[in-house]
Amino acid sequence: MIAKRILKEARPLFWPWCVVALAATLQLFRSLGWIGWISAAGFILGIPILATLSLGSEFQHQTLSLLLSQPVNRMEIWREKLIVTTVAVLSAALIAFLPWRGREFQLDRNFLVLAAALIAASIASATFWTLFTRSIVGGIVLNIAIPSFILYAVNMASWLRKPAPATPANVAVVSSVCLFIYAGVMLWLGRRALVGFQAIGGAAGDDLLTAGPSVMPQALTGWLRCRPKGAALNLFRKEIRLLMPVWLISL
Repeated sequence: MIAKRILKEARPLFWPWCVVALAATLQLFRSLGWIGWISAAGFILGIPILATLSLGSEFQHQTLSLLLSQPVNRMEIWREKLIVTTVAVLSAALIAFLPWRGREFQLDRNFLVLAAALIAASIASATFWTLFTRSIVGGIVLNIAIPSFILYAVNMASWLRKPAPATPANVAVVSSVCLFIYAGVMLWLGRRALVGFQAIGGAAGDDLLTAGPSVMPQALTGWLRCRPKGAALNLFRKEIRLLMPVWLISL
């Protein structure tokens, strides 16, 4: 029974994992300049996507209510998803770093620790942000945006420091510490959020892609509700609601 549940969790990650692994192997062709950029983008974007897919696919297919209604402890569900996600992300990261072996250029230890901190932050925060936004898209966006903001804040703080700016190595160490703390807090929050999560109403109604009342002011939600009269205004209201996710993601 456990093996079947693990296989079920791993199935939606298989093809995205293949894409991330393929992007990582492109590092072998770094002689073509643009190939290196594709490989880096595949790793930077692919790791948060892999970390979010396990729980995000439940929202996408509207199966989370069915999953939580089964006679299985929620902590067991959380552990299974975390294990599958960790294996998928770490194996993809390992493939990404293998092309650097045997090269004259050696990665600095501090930046390897920073990469590990980013991976840990992506894995640990995926559950909370996906449950918070009730959307696979929102989970991926926040899983990328928040660690990026932490890195930006640390770099800006080091740049503003006077009279002795911090060295890049010190910035990497401070960023790693902040990201590991963030990962620990988000892991605890994600576990707690899943334990207390209540799937109220339809999954589509609570999804970020539909921009429901939870992400819009109540007055604006009432104004955008279709009326019995005014076909042109109803069409205008519908288009605004459909474009709301684009505005949220842009913000």
